[in-house]
Amino acid sequence: MGLTIKEIAKLAGVSKSTVSRVINDAEHVSDKSRKKVQQVIEETGYIPNSIAKDLKKNSTNSIGVIVPRINTSTVSSAVEGISNIMYDNGYNLLLTNTRLDTAEEIKYLELLKEKRVSGILFFATEVTPKHLETLKKIDLPVVVLGQDISDIVDFPCVIHDDFNSAKDIVKYLIKYGHQRIAYIGVPEYDIAVGQLRKKGYKEALAENNLEAPEEYLYKGDFSISSGYKGMKEIIENSQELPTALFAVTDSLALGAIKYLKEQGYQVPEDISVVGIGNSEISSWITPELTTIDYDHLKAGEEASKILLDYIDGNKFKGRLLIDYHIVERESVKKI
Repeated sequence: MGLTIKEIAKLAGVSKSTVSRVINDAEHVSDKSRKKVQQVIEETGYIPNSIAKDLKKNSTNSIGVIVPRINTSTVSSAVEGISNIMYDNGYNLLLTNTRLDTAEEIKYLELLKEKRVSGILFFATEVTPKHLETLKKIDLPVVVLGQDISDIVDFPCVIHDDFNSAKDIVKYLIKYGHQRIAYIGVPEYDIAVGQLRKKGYKEALAENNLEAPEEYLYKGDFSISSGYKGMKEIIENSQELPTALFAVTDSLALGAIKYLKEQGYQVPEDISVVGIGNSEISSWITPELTTIDYDHLKAGEEASKILLDYIDGNKFKGRLLIDYHIVERESVKKI
């Protein structure tokens, strides 16, 4: 039986990650450590055994990463977390961008199987029956990020607490005296952002004996322009203007603020605005946006650790919930 990376590391007196970096000719290895590892590999014949193991597994030292949009700060932060862990463990990344197209997601799941990746990190948006069918068919270790489907498919999920974070930031508005709180959301095919954040909003109102009239509620898409349009419709259709707005993403909040400013409203003097995501732009706009911070870097790192364990035969069951906190800035007024 061939030696393992752990045994090579022990013989060389270095860490497993150092052995992986040497095998994959990665950077950030001292000359002394590299020489030790190479000497042990030559003496033990480890490389041929490693190649044989890969052939037997019908896999490569690559990890597939499927993202819905590559040009967002949240995705880039999560991918940075993934690369931190995967590169240290000797894996390369195959990054695919679906542009929020579910058909593309399914295509890439099948394509990555053909590429013989060792596992897949899948940033899910909508999970359809076709997704579930494909996930089961490809027979690969998969970790799902962003959507909790652990009760309907046997894959680990790494998620943010969308329900409680939305509930808490709406309660934050209520604590500051707001009772007329409008909502700009996204379609409910997205369980996390479309359903759970709306549910958190409604429960925060209900627990404080508050209600939102229908004209306070707008459902658009994820674009900044959707936030602009949503705020426009809420303002034009409301008999009594809201004193605050909860937007389910920072992008929607940004669009809403732009519309309010163009119409002569002051934020937060006339209408307070909050979002979710703590995107990079949220601290650069005027006023700086009060929002929910999710640790996307940590989510990427934790998902990577779970996937590596899964590849090694130690499967994580259920879901891992990543914590959050409110970032207080300038877009909320106490009334």
